Amino acid sequence: MINFTDLLTQAILGVAVTAGFGILFNVPPETLIYCALIGAGGHTLRFALRAVGISNEVATFCGSFAVGLVGYLMARRLQKPRLIFTVTGIISMVPGIPAYQMIIYFSRSDTLNGLTSAVRAALVAGAIAAGLSTARLLTEIRTD
Repeated sequence: MINFTDLLTQAILGVAVTAGFGILFNVPPETLIYCALIGAGGHTLRFALRAVGISNEVATFCGSFAVGLVGYLMARRLQKPRLIFTVTGIISMVPGIPAYQMIIYFSRSDTLNGLTSAVRAALVAGAIAAGLSTARLLTEIRTD
């Protein structure tokens, strides 16, 4: 089961990863704390859902959906582009380990495990895209 210490640890790690990425890619300084909190929220939500038994893909969708919704609200509130908040917010969910494992397996001629890791990475990347896209569809303002 999940405990408060684990959630707090994951939230701190989410802040660190998101803030570090934001600094690396020069997000406006006045938005950095908001980016970090949005990223930590999405990362912690994903962690909590995985801890209670929800699949990685569904948990990632939910985390990126939350990042997309909150990122939209912050973008409107601060009059900044939505991408500042959403791209930094999802960076901790990018499936780096399965992608790395895929390369290792393929380099060792372990095709079955390589394909398994490739599919896992693709499903998580698809879940991120679907979560952000769904949030965008729900918050899109038509000006026709």
